[in-house]
Amino acid sequence: MKKFLIVFFFFLIELNAIGQVIIGPKGTKLTVDSSKWKLQGNDIYNKNVGKIGIGTSSPSAQLHTTSDVRFEGIGTNTTNTKILTSDTLGNITTRTISNLLSSNALTSLNGLINSVQTFSTGSAGTDFNISSTASNHTFNIPSGSATNRGLITSTDWNNFNGKENALTFSIGLSRTGNTITVNNSQNITSLSNLTTNGIIKTSGGNGSLSIATASDFPILNQNTTGNAATVTTNANLIGPVTSVGNTTSITANAITNTMLSQVPTQIFKGRSSAGNGNVEDLTSVQATSMLSPFTSTSQGVVPASGGGITKFLRADGTFATPNGLGNRILLTLLSDITNNNAIANTLQDLTGLSFNVTAGITYRFYAMIPYTSQQTNNGSRWTINAPATSYIGYVSRYVDNPEAINYCDAINLPSNCSNNSKLTGNIAIIQGVVTPSVNGIVQVQFASATSGKSITAKAGASLEYW
Repeated sequence: MKKFLIVFFFFLIELNAIGQVIIGPKGTKLTVDSSKWKLQGNDIYNKNVGKIGIGTSSPSAQLHTTSDVRFEGIGTNTTNTKILTSDTLGNITTRTISNLLSSNALTSLNGLINSVQTFSTGSAGTDFNISSTASNHTFNIPSGSATNRGLITSTDWNNFNGKENALTFSIGLSRTGNTITVNNSQNITSLSNLTTNGIIKTSGGNGSLSIATASDFPILNQNTTGNAATVTTNANLIGPVTSVGNTTSITANAITNTMLSQVPTQIFKGRSSAGNGNVEDLTSVQATSMLSPFTSTSQGVVPASGGGITKFLRADGTFATPNGLGNRILLTLLSDITNNNAIANTLQDLTGLSFNVTAGITYRFYAMIPYTSQQTNNGSRWTINAPATSYIGYVSRYVDNPEAINYCDAINLPSNCSNNSKLTGNIAIIQGVVTPSVNGIVQVQFASATSGKSITAKAGASLEYW
């Protein structure tokens, strides 16, 4: 030890010399290359870029020791998360605690990852359950009930423990295990044992029981051979059901509607199923399907039309498209209709004076409309509206001091109103021929020449078409 101190002393003396000299164990001077060590303040460090070995001449790390390493006086830190680890060769590295514990230690318990966790008990829920919140795990075992599976409460235990352990009978009844038996020799309210096929009755008006005899049943003979008793006296049934001796019957024509079972609304009684069978409740559809269509010689329901607006029902019971209208059809206006539109010369329908037309059929029409005017210098306009046509021609005539006559070959003509009208006594006539190319409606229309001034078509106006 003394030799080491002497060597170290000389080492310090010569540290800053150009050539550092130390004394070896045998007193030999050794020169140290000053370029490898340097003193800086109170610190000394080695400038060698290679490795330092302690106990080994071939170090494999920057500092390689083959014996123990001791760090005395190291401080404490509670926030650092890395620790020192070494491999099988002693190489030291750092590693986080969470990485070290991964797959090797408990890092999560029922979803909680706190480093410190606690356990407690509770009774929440309807079955055993574990509730984990924050850092606590609560083991819940509810009290048992009709809806809960759990522990029996002290009250339920007392009720259960207070049940009757066993029943003991001494008279009339006996018990063997879980079976209770009525003794054969036991009488009930002074009733003795019954004989074969005996009948029990009450007697004395006090509810006591006894055995009945045939005399207790004046209408029925007691039969002990196993057959049912027979009727020996008329049951005196009256009304729809009568009885004579052992024969019961229903009187003909005696059942009324009120005696039948009720049925829902719009239901017929009958039978639509094939073959003989019970009466059924029929809907209107079922009932209609059972009726025959009418013909030229038989009454019945209207046959199916097939839809559309071009076919009409004929007297022979068929739907067919008519070749033409042979008779005139007259339509009459039932009430006055006034046109006093805020916009002059605006056409308005004469509702009620119109007729349906079918494509390809030629129709003739004649309209006569009496009308009045609010003032004499207020003219009018009378025309028709129709669907697309292959031919149209009509004349529109009405008062215009003395008369306006318009020969028209298109709908809604003329385009303009007349200049004048009489206050009353006016007549408009529209007559012509139309052949529509599509189905539709021919409609009589009129307009007033002056905005806000009325032209009134009078009730009784008519339209004929054929």
